[in-house]
Amino acid sequence: MTESVPVEAIDCDRTARSMTERILRGAGNPAILAYRCTPMISCDAMVHGISRSGKLVVAACPGEDDPLWQMECGERFSVRLDITKESPEVQFRLVAATVHLLGELEWQPDWITDELIAAGELPDTVSAIAGAPNGRLGVVEAERCLIHDSSGVHCFGFDELLTETVERAFPSAEDEFDAHHVVMALSDDSLRGIRDAVLNGSIGGRLCARKSALGGCPHTWNQVLCADVDRTGITMLTVEPTETYSVFAAFEHEVSTLDDLCREVEGLVDSAPMMRLPHI
Repeated sequence: MTESVPVEAIDCDRTARSMTERILRGAGNPAILAYRCTPMISCDAMVHGISRSGKLVVAACPGEDDPLWQMECGERFSVRLDITKESPEVQFRLVAATVHLLGELEWQPDWITDELIAAGELPDTVSAIAGAPNGRLGVVEAERCLIHDSSGVHCFGFDELLTETVERAFPSAEDEFDAHHVVMALSDDSLRGIRDAVLNGSIGGRLCARKSALGGCPHTWNQVLCADVDRTGITMLTVEPTETYSVFAAFEHEVSTLDDLCREVEGLVDSAPMMRLPHI
């Protein structure tokens, strides 16, 4: 288990940083726009991640008539990169966060791509696409990035995030569904108990967002859904007939493995009084 973190120290900036680290490592769906090309060139069929040397890399496998082939290897292109991170929740589509950055993209020649793949430098998904027929590997450099999440908008220096992300990001893109299952395996009463304990101040956390919403799907009403799990806590969403609201429940200790996560979730259940709050 990693360091003990006082509940009061787990603020919006900390959880936003955690989400940004995970997204840069490969979570979410990237889309890139070369906005200074004429005409502009876009691609949303690609993968991304962080190389072992700490660089943001992308890979695509365009057809021979795709405009991406107009972008010469070794030349730098001004791009906007948007990455949309959806929740593993299966009952409805929920965007947990989006990351946005402006930077420069440089496609790598085949011989460099082959060397990086052979050396195990690239994330598995990036390596698989870059090494496929017509595969292309790109490196993106930027100074900063923005994240939109349940608590608002945050800006982080890019170099700082890349320095920390390899060791700290949890869960990995491969573990997200398992982490989500750990939370959603709890009983409805346990999930409501954690949510209500945050709202009444019995355990650490915060109300992230709340908005009026009419209609929606009746089968989701009055349920507590897991919007996201990270190393610092759980973000839960409640959908009601007239409003939706999200609540963040903080772990006592940061987690770095699924076993850590199970212990911290059990700790939240044990700390939450089994009571129901009136409608907020």
